[in-house]
This record gives sequence, structure tokens and C-alpha cells, in this order.
Amino acid sequence: MRGWMVLGLVLWGLGLAQSVRWTGQPEYRAVPGASTAAGAALDKSYVLVYPAQGTPRGTIVFVPGFLGGATNFDALARRLVLAAPGWAVWAWDRRANGLEDRRGFTSPDPWAYYQNYRVPDLPFLKDWGLRVHLDDLERVVDQARSSGPVVLAGHSLGASLASLFALYRGDKISGLILLDGAPRLVPLTREQYFGGTEGGFGRLAGLNELLEGRAPPYINAFGLNPVGFAQAEAQAFMTAQNPQADAPPGWAPYRASRLAAALARVDDRYALSSIFSVSVGQSTGREGISLFSLFVGSVVYTVRGPRGGRVEWRDSGEATDPLEFISLYANPTTGFSEWFFPYRLSLDISAYEVAMPELRPRSVAYPVLALGAGRGLLPQASNFRSVGEAFPNTRVEVRILPGLTHLDILTSRSGDAVGPIAAYLQGVR
Repeated sequence: MRGWMVLGLVLWGLGLAQSVRWTGQPEYRAVPGASTAAGAALDKSYVLVYPAQGTPRGTIVFVPGFLGGATNFDALARRLVLAAPGWAVWAWDRRANGLEDRRGFTSPDPWAYYQNYRVPDLPFLKDWGLRVHLDDLERVVDQARSSGPVVLAGHSLGASLASLFALYRGDKISGLILLDGAPRLVPLTREQYFGGTEGGFGRLAGLNELLEGRAPPYINAFGLNPVGFAQAEAQAFMTAQNPQADAPPGWAPYRASRLAAALARVDDRYALSSIFSVSVGQSTGREGISLFSLFVGSVVYTVRGPRGGRVEWRDSGEATDPLEFISLYANPTTGFSEWFFPYRLSLDISAYEVAMPELRPRSVAYPVLALGAGRGLLPQASNFRSVGEAFPNTRVEVRILPGLTHLDILTSRSGDAVGPIAAYLQGVR
């Protein structure tokens, strides 16, 4: 009898650690967008639709952050539709996701396919700035409003974009949620916006260089580029299919499982940038300290190879489940990243008063919920000061979720952000 009690307590504890989630298959839907020189075939954005459970009450539209794709929100969405009955979840993919060649994910060897990936010529991408994306988002919101009120929820730079939509067409939504992001994250002056500036890791081109063709129209700096994003997704996709298989040559400079090779790129112990870090465990290999991390004022470790055998990955019970996280990439339709993130969009958001002077501070009729990650971009309530500046005379509730990284706030196994979001949705009229 005592053994059954112990087993029951264990299962109860596992239930708390892994909150329940919807197990259906979301629909990937195209939404016509703003007209540009790219043409009607590309002038569309997309939503990954998680249907409401129970009598429909409304829709929450999630906006991904810098370089983010719709499946950023898969773990959160699957929990939220059960925690907030009646609310559908739409995870938005910006229009550039339609440019991705995802045929490699249905090929026999996705890694080999993207080793030979050639980036297409995309001159129209320089025109896909803030106004185009806000107009696209308006069309998504309009379509969602046919089923009831709409709440926007943005993560990171997506929180900036969602905030700017509230300044642009705030009367069309009934709520605003910011996940480790705020209206203004990286401000640029008018001079920097047009003429460029020197950043901590090199030169950042301005709008003049972009329009004159002297800068790539998509993010291509600091090792971040479409080929790298495609290859990273191929690694994760293959890992989800067989986590314990040997990593193919080129994945890591040492013998490792696919899981160990893939997660060492993003785990917070090894990732150089907090923007792309998630706490998913630890490598079993020999470790060293990254000298580059010391140069920028932090301590990040490197994996140097096996301790007597193949490098494996250990789930140490941190915030995010490693296998669930890696499975978020395993989707031939859409993915965790946006390979062709328009450089124009990042410029416009950083200097939005210059790019769209009509975007001025305004009060909105609904409260703003801001959730910070204790180990993320905005770990303190004071980091959300720009929310009050953008929305004067508006009630702003700030909550910090302790112990989470920037991505954990979306992917944690206990769904830390689900409860506050579900409670917020209960108060939406």
C-alpha cells in the first residue's frame, strides 16, 4: 500500500512539473497582407491556429520576437487553450516566413540539403518595414475579430511590435500582453536610423545604405544569416526524430549524440547571447570557459569534448524540458526561427517615431500585462518603464517570473506564463 502511495505522489509531482496541454494538430493558415512590390503571391502573413476549447470567447494573437517563428509559442499555446477555455490561440508568422525553402525537411537528409542551400535574391525585402508589418497584423486582427475580442501578446521584439500596433490601431484590440519585451528595446536616433552606427560587434547599416543596396535586406551579421538558421532547424528537426543517434559530421567538433550537439548551441550555460538562451540541462562533456564571454562581461562555458566517450545530454530538471524544446523545431510547415528577418523592420522599430511619426503615446481602454523573465532581457519591473511612457494613464501590471531565461518564458515545462495570461484573459470584456 505504501508503495502505491509513493507512486501516486511521484505521478502527482510529475503532473505539476509538466502542465497538461492540447494534443491536436494546429492549422497553418495564410492571411492576405499589405500590397508591396513583391506581388500578391508573397503579400501575405500566416497564423498557426490552436482552436478554442469550449464555447468561443475570443482570440489571443502571439507575435514572435527578433528572428522568431510561430512555433516559438507551441508549448505555451497548447497549455493556454486548456487553461483559458473559449480562447483560441493564433501564433503569427510574419510575411518573410513565406520565403523559406522548407522542402529540405521532407528530404531523406535535411542536413545535407541545407549544406548546399543558396539564398535567393530578395530585393523587395528592403521595403518590408514597420508599416507593412503593422498593416499585415491589422488584417490578422480583423480576421480574428469575427470570432470575438482579440488580445495581442508579443515576445521580445514582438512585444515592441504588438505595442506599436496598440499605438497604431489600439481600438481594434481588447488587451495587450508583453512577454520579456517592451515598446522600446534598442533605440536609434534619427541620424543613426538613416546613416547607421557603430555597435558593440561592428557596424550597423542605416536606412540609406539599405535602400541603396549597400547592405543585405535581411539580418546577416554576427553569424546570424538565413543559411545558418536553416541548418540549425535541420539539426533540431533530425534530433527530434532520433535524439540519441550519433550527430553527423559538422554538427560538433567532437563525437556527440544529436541531442547534445543541438542543445549545446542554445542552452544558457553555453549560449553567448541571452536572446537565444534556454535552460534545458547540461552536457556531459569536458567544459571550459569561453574567453569571448569574459570579454563581454559574463561567464559562459564551452564544451570541449568527451570525458572518455561520446558527449551526451543530461536533463537536470531546469525550467524547460530538452526533448519538448527540440520538438518545437520539428515541423515541415513552419519553424522556430524566421530565416529572412527584414533588416528594415528592425531599423523601423528602433526608431519608430521617425519611420512612422503618427505613432504617438496614447492611453488605451484595457490594462497592459507585462511579464519579465528573471534571467531574461527585462528581469526587473523598472525595465518596463517605456510601457508607461507609450501608454500614459493606462493601468500596467508588471510581474517578474523568477529563474526563467528569455526563451523559458515561452517553453517552460510548468508553463509559468500560462497562469498570469489565463487570469488576464478572464478579465477581457
